[in-house]
Amino acid sequence: MSGSTTSPVGLFPLSYRIGNPIPGAPSLALDLLVYTPEQTVRGTSVITQTTNPPLILESDVWGQYTYLTVLPPSESKILITAQGNQGGRSSNSIVTFKIQLVVGDDWQSGIANYQYYNGQYWVSIENVPAHLVEPVPSYTLQSQQETVPLPAYPPIHPLYAAPIHGAIASGDLTQMKTLASQAQQQLDQLPQLRSALDAAKDEIGKLERR
Repeated sequence: MSGSTTSPVGLFPLSYRIGNPIPGAPSLALDLLVYTPEQTVRGTSVITQTTNPPLILESDVWGQYTYLTVLPPSESKILITAQGNQGGRSSNSIVTFKIQLVVGDDWQSGIANYQYYNGQYWVSIENVPAHLVEPVPSYTLQSQQETVPLPAYPPIHPLYAAPIHGAIASGDLTQMKTLASQAQQQLDQLPQLRSALDAAKDEIGKLERR
């Protein structure tokens, strides 16, 4: 990894915004949890586009990453390969989203190629820039010798108010029913979310006291 002696380990979040800053171009929000002991990723994606009707495609995402090692002086890269659908890997839903994202070994930025199924055919978006919204948490930068397997928590599928309001405005009954179902599922899971949040706060406290 370009002579680096440290790399992120454990379980940490990444939030990318992917797309060209051009009016009318599709925009992809990719929120992932990276689990380094198994080199896997999972999370959610939301593709939006200001078309008529507006495009809003939400997916549960899972995949893996690998290091693309090259000879110096070139820098090593990380390839994230993932796919997504409605319901996650264990559901019976068809895959409606695929992505290949190449970033630097600091995870900060890169180039993405992705595809999505719009209900009729696959749409391909190629060579679009990707930028990390927040830096990789510093507490994940540890020696490889300190790697400790962590429990793999399920990804949190966020509730987006804007798509719900958009569906209401469009009068699309099918989309409204789908979003209403997803919203109800998230509301039903709030007790588990509160419990997971308390566990995360306890772990944060332990790490900060070290």
